[in-house]
Amino acid sequence: MFERGLNITWCLIGIGTMVNAYSLGLIGPSGPESGLFPLMCGAIITLCGIALLLGMAPRVDNPGWPRGAAIGRVAGVVGGLVSMAITLPYLGFAVSSAITTFVLLQTVERSRLLESLALTIGSVAAVMYIFGQLLGMSLPRGPWGW
Repeated sequence: MFERGLNITWCLIGIGTMVNAYSLGLIGPSGPESGLFPLMCGAIITLCGIALLLGMAPRVDNPGWPRGAAIGRVAGVVGGLVSMAITLPYLGFAVSSAITTFVLLQTVERSRLLESLALTIGSVAAVMYIFGQLLGMSLPRGPWGW
């Protein structure tokens, strides 16, 4: 019974996301508006909730909470995302996404320090170039202007 309620909750979250995204606008005279991507995400969430509700996903008889190292990985993901949400308005996209990427690589992937630093710098630079320069999107800037 709990599972069914959770699946309905996913459907409602997806529908709510789509309704809110529609109010932001989907397509304008210059191309996609800010609501198009959230609308697609809401549709995916809704479809997944329906699939779970209809029993298309395998059932787990006795789900267990993570223990040991697995709980550390879960905490790393939550911590990384929370740190990005908190630091984004103050430090800008580059710094907050670098912190998040580094935390995720260290806790979830357990990469070596130099690999984590290289991948963090490379991925943040690539995202900044693609979205900031090529696509002309304005990413949040920190106190340093980048």
